[in-house]
Amino acid sequence: MAKRVGSIIKDLVSQTKPATAPAPISRRTPESVKQNRYLAALPKYFTVSAALTAAGASEEMLRRWRERDGAFCVREQDARNVMADRLEAEAVRRAFKGVRTPVYQGGLLAGHVTQYSDQLLVLMLKAMRPEKYRERSEVSVTQPIIKVVAGFDPAQAL
Repeated sequence: MAKRVGSIIKDLVSQTKPATAPAPISRRTPESVKQNRYLAALPKYFTVSAALTAAGASEEMLRRWRERDGAFCVREQDARNVMADRLEAEAVRRAFKGVRTPVYQGGLLAGHVTQYSDQLLVLMLKAMRPEKYRERSEVSVTQPIIKVVAGFDPAQAL
């Protein structure tokens, strides 16, 4: 019986001993997944810092990706182009279709008014037809600049 009790105690002790921990499961996201998340988030959030946060990546990772991976740089430029297209589409919408704004009178909603953005329209015209809509300025100089600025006669300097 003593042997039996001893074996029972050994069994209990062996069951209560902490087992060796299993190998930790890698919870680290592969960088390729983070790159894809960043590239998908960039046109959605419009800023690099917000896209990095959404991807779970750091600025250091981004620098490393840009330095080491030419294909990543191409894909990032594609994402920036998508972002620029979205911004441009919104500018066109605001310039031509306008933004519906509520109008209140006496604290109550009286109606809505559509506001158009003339400034966005002008900026788009300057971008699309710079030869026609760019700002022009002419500068004419009547005195030698060296004499006016430096305060000496150019003939004496030679």
